[in-house]
Amino acid sequence: MRTQLRSDTPLLEFWEATRLSADDARYPDQAEPAAGTEEAIRAALAGVLVRGCGQRAGTVLAKGGNFVQARTTPSAGALYPFEVLVGVSLGERCVTYLYEVDSGQLNPLASAPPVPLAELVAEAGLADAAPAPVHAVVTLVARPWTSMAKYGRRGYLYTYLDIGHAATNLALAARAAGLEAAIHLRFRRQWLTHALGLAGTCREPQAVVTVTVPGPASAGRAAVESPTGGDGVLTPVWRDRRQAWLEPPGDPERRNFEALRDISLSYAPTAVARPGKVTSVAEPPAADPSADVALRRSKGGPVEHAALAERRQSAKGFLPAAVSLDQLAGLLDGLDGRLAADFAELAGAGVGVRVVARAVTGITPGAYAYSVRRHALHPAGGGSVDEEDVLATCQRQDGLRHAGALVLLHTPLRELLREQGRAGLAEVHLHAAAVAQRLCLNAARERVGVTCVGGFDEAYAARLGCLPRDEEVIYLIAVGVADPAARKADRDPVAYSHGRTAAGFI
Repeated sequence: MRTQLRSDTPLLEFWEATRLSADDARYPDQAEPAAGTEEAIRAALAGVLVRGCGQRAGTVLAKGGNFVQARTTPSAGALYPFEVLVGVSLGERCVTYLYEVDSGQLNPLASAPPVPLAELVAEAGLADAAPAPVHAVVTLVARPWTSMAKYGRRGYLYTYLDIGHAATNLALAARAAGLEAAIHLRFRRQWLTHALGLAGTCREPQAVVTVTVPGPASAGRAAVESPTGGDGVLTPVWRDRRQAWLEPPGDPERRNFEALRDISLSYAPTAVARPGKVTSVAEPPAADPSADVALRRSKGGPVEHAALAERRQSAKGFLPAAVSLDQLAGLLDGLDGRLAADFAELAGAGVGVRVVARAVTGITPGAYAYSVRRHALHPAGGGSVDEEDVLATCQRQDGLRHAGALVLLHTPLRELLREQGRAGLAEVHLHAAAVAQRLCLNAARERVGVTCVGGFDEAYAARLGCLPRDEEVIYLIAVGVADPAARKADRDPVAYSHGRTAAGFI
């Protein structure tokens, strides 16, 4: 007897999903979603997500010697020690999705019960600094063990830097798409941890980006601006019927997370939000402008972001060639771009930018303080810089020996930690990552090679940059002519540049 397939059975849905056809005329292109609808907003968000922290064309060498799909932001060892949770309003509910970057899907997170979006924004303490009304809440959740298993304690700082890159890039992608975005570091972490079902998972929400669609025109434009994400990289697909689950931690990860109790903001009271427009670059002390090296301004702007994010890549090494002063100028241009955020008063004006020139045509070797206000380099001292100086600074990473310049991001960190504690540690690293991400995007425009270096000799870098005694280097970006045949040694199984050997940590 032949079985009847009822129209409401999963079996029929499965059968229909497996049907194949070569007749494109049967499946015409879908019409553009009506502006302002949930469908249009979700399409716009998908575009922002793929440009902000999704995949781009090409592959990179990751942990264990495997090649993985490249992304629009860098990560130490290509580990990406964080997950992206996206809360969007579906009617009266707010459903939280896990953005599974590798598969290009957005699936409802099983551990996060639906709550009204307005309640999520209010209870998490996001309302004061967020544009109103919020249409999506993107939570960047660190999983420290992913990085710390390789890099030890320093790996925890890399979660801040990696998430800072992603949060900045998400905000820039939203702005380029005609949306509004705000970055939040001051929110009720304990409440959000429980609301998202993260308790006991050894994960911590480190940053939140709220996204707002300001008007129907912008929503419609953003939804159809680039349906493939450019260069054949597809935007993520929303899957409402398949739930996502977070990988549970093992005993080593639990012990590691507990050891962060005195460091992590997950165990600290929430600081009071101070909404503001944040610039992440500090102006150096006043100096005689007649000694400045004036830099050209580029012709780029926010609308470039989609193309630049898709071209951004980290140089694995550099060729023995100089970079030009114009390329360096373009690299530094626009670092003072402001983003809406809620931590304007904690880290002051942000991080200082110091350039150590080794092989830059147009200027003599040495240290230069960058003035974002004048868009100029001011001589800070020093003299000849050779390959040995670069190697000593970058922990003998041989692929970086030919770097034409080192960009040092610095701040009086010890003073900041005494005044602000663990919040200062988190927020200054986001400032540094925000500057570094803009440098990465500028490098794609100027076609100059850059790589973000987390493992470096801080004292040697400070001396090379002629920094004052109280200033410490937070992040280092090496600049040069990229060597396409180079292999980045810091992705080897033994991360010797971080004080680790085959026998364990030094």
